[in-house]
Amino acid sequence: MSAGNRTKTLDDSTFATDPGQIRLSHTKLRVLRPDLYGLSGLLQSVRAYFRLGWPQRNYIQEQLECGDSRAAVVISTSPLLIAAYTDELDCIAMLRFPREFVDQYHLSTGTRLLTVNCYGSLPDYDPDLILGPKLIERWTGFHPLIADFLTDDGERVEARKKQIAEDEWQRALDMGTEYARHYPKVARDGRPVYSATPAQRPKG
Repeated sequence: MSAGNRTKTLDDSTFATDPGQIRLSHTKLRVLRPDLYGLSGLLQSVRAYFRLGWPQRNYIQEQLECGDSRAAVVISTSPLLIAAYTDELDCIAMLRFPREFVDQYHLSTGTRLLTVNCYGSLPDYDPDLILGPKLIERWTGFHPLIADFLTDDGERVEARKKQIAEDEWQRALDMGTEYARHYPKVARDGRPVYSATPAQRPKG
């Protein structure tokens, strides 16, 4: 994001080299996060206005527009598991979504989707991530959003997918398959914002 594109919730001192530039569909977000709408959503907006809470809808919208867009691949359809890749940490985050999305979005194992990531820097790496050898030591965790489930801007999503190199798609698939083999029950809640919270990966 440039200095001329100020955001309300993101760190404007950093920018993505491949920003999503994707518009949020409130209809689709409401399916995944109904609590951000209606009376509950209104109360959250009021709390955010008085700086007593965090404007999640603004954050999600800004992340789709300005976040780092990368490869994501369906690893399993029952349950529905999606591997969201980041080149910053050279790893995937495994995300779980509702089973009904398989039919709704015509998904199968290997279907290519688009993740839009934002990053964080805490003292420790997210414990559910298995870092790859191409790790850039800049961030310690990330928040993936699956754009296909959050926008009606299909042309932009498909255009960005075509720009992603074939080896990145293969890396996301291979890492996701290996992760699911070792940790078949470990996955983050794929819903926006919740997907920033690491899953509990067995130690050892």
